[in-house]
Amino acid sequence: MRSYSEAAWVIASFLFLIFAFFFLLSWGPIVDRVDIGAGLAKITAWISYGVLQVVSLIAGFPLHKNGTIMGSGAFEVDVAPACSGAVPMSIYLSAVLAYPASWASRRMGVGLGIGVIFLVNVVRVTALFLIGLYFQQIFHETHVYVAQALVICVAVALWLFWATRFADAPAN
Repeated sequence: MRSYSEAAWVIASFLFLIFAFFFLLSWGPIVDRVDIGAGLAKITAWISYGVLQVVSLIAGFPLHKNGTIMGSGAFEVDVAPACSGAVPMSIYLSAVLAYPASWASRRMGVGLGIGVIFLVNVVRVTALFLIGLYFQQIFHETHVYVAQALVICVAVALWLFWATRFADAPAN
């Protein structure tokens, strides 16, 4: 009976945390004061632009940036808050924090997840820019169907990695 109640508690905690994170990311009065998605989008755009500057020197294309908008010639992309990686990060963090592990394991999981998911998102934005620049006919489908799913899959795989390697959940 204990395992059923513990499983129900983990599921309820996960759902509560998902709603809490989405509330923090989307409720107007909070977003008006602290827009986490927009902040992550600015940092992602800034780092992606730095990577693209190196690539542009090698590949020989012009590059410009204005805020979160990056472009080359007539092609531009805007790293919007929805492209910041905040949603997959929220799903991952909810899973780590809801899992019955020690707080030390959870802290390690939080740090690992934020770093890896952020890095994967920078690679995603950089790759999407290059796809849009050189293969514009597949940019939309790649952005909407492939790239977003890829970051979510990375978040789930990372949680599985953390839960099986580093989380010290009590054995039943």
